[in-house]
Amino acid sequence: MADGGGKVLVLRRWLRIALAAFALTVMTLPLATAVIFVSLFTSSPRPSYIICRIWAWGVSKITGVRYSLQGAENALPGMSYVITPNHQSNADILALMRALPTPYRWVIKKELTKIPLFGLGLLRTGAVSLDRSDPKKSLEKLQSDSGKLKGGWSLLIYPEGTRSRDGNLQQFKKGAFVLAVSTGIPILPVTVNGAHKVLPKHSLEIRPGVISVTIGQPIPTVGLGENDIPSLMEKTRQAVAKHFDLNYDPFHADLPK
Repeated sequence: MADGGGKVLVLRRWLRIALAAFALTVMTLPLATAVIFVSLFTSSPRPSYIICRIWAWGVSKITGVRYSLQGAENALPGMSYVITPNHQSNADILALMRALPTPYRWVIKKELTKIPLFGLGLLRTGAVSLDRSDPKKSLEKLQSDSGKLKGGWSLLIYPEGTRSRDGNLQQFKKGAFVLAVSTGIPILPVTVNGAHKVLPKHSLEIRPGVISVTIGQPIPTVGLGENDIPSLMEKTRQAVAKHFDLNYDPFHADLPK
């Protein structure tokens, strides 16, 4: 019986991996093509953003990933922010794309742009591509693209720089905060819980569950200078940590209404 139970678990795992691969293929190929096509006819980021949300909705529905949202009132309509969520797993990308009420562009690692079709689609959404091997060049790139922080559009930057191995909150890097201080755009701290259990790092198995997204109160940056960056980083990290719960169980959480 024990051996049979183990075989069932293995089969279930492979079925989830197959379902995730199916979802990503079915949703990514046509919608990445649509983003590229639409970008040829308009410079507005809105159509591409809508397509990205459809992609996140489709992948989530197929794989059973849901989200709950708290603090939506903290993201004021028409305001631009430097959005700084913690990064537990690639599953939080789905939750953030569906949950956050303010339109935004991603700040992504350069390696993603090399993925055929998908990478070009990302760039055509207005995403900012950074070379993580060259921090100085990355900061210059962020500042040169700061014009994207206008008209109610925000930039989402993972301040940890990479996914957490165990779901814990990591130390923050300064890129997002240099950008916020140089532009005077407020920080919007966001806390994600449960994503690392839904999709662990280096795993292809997406498990159905409810990822929690909490938006904290905006942190103003007007009047701050370079010397204020360390304290701004710590203040933001504390704001993210305030709602952080490593023990959050996405598999037994209340479903969103």
